[in-house]
Amino acid sequence: MGKVILTVQYDVKEAKRNDYLTAVERLKSHYATNQFVSYSVYEQRGKQNSFAEIFMAHSEVAYKKFEESDDQIADSLTAQLQDFVESKTKYTTFIETK
Repeated sequence: MGKVILTVQYDVKEAKRNDYLTAVERLKSHYATNQFVSYSVYEQRGKQNSFAEIFMAHSEVAYKKFEESDDQIADSLTAQLQDFVESKTKYTTFIETK
């Protein structure tokens, strides 16, 4: 089975940038121990405050377990991020080709 990547893309309010970055650091620390996915955040080159969260699972089984997990801490931190977002959030899932 191939890897699965979930991207979550959005723009952050300029005035909330520092709060957003602080919340992202808490999410990174939280996901550092997650057995199903790795987590990272990127800012688009040339477009300040445009971010993408990247979740990578080593298999479709791991991704499904990640989706089904009851992680209230991650849910709470992710909800905080929504307070900083000023644009529509775009979700995209990719599955590795064979």
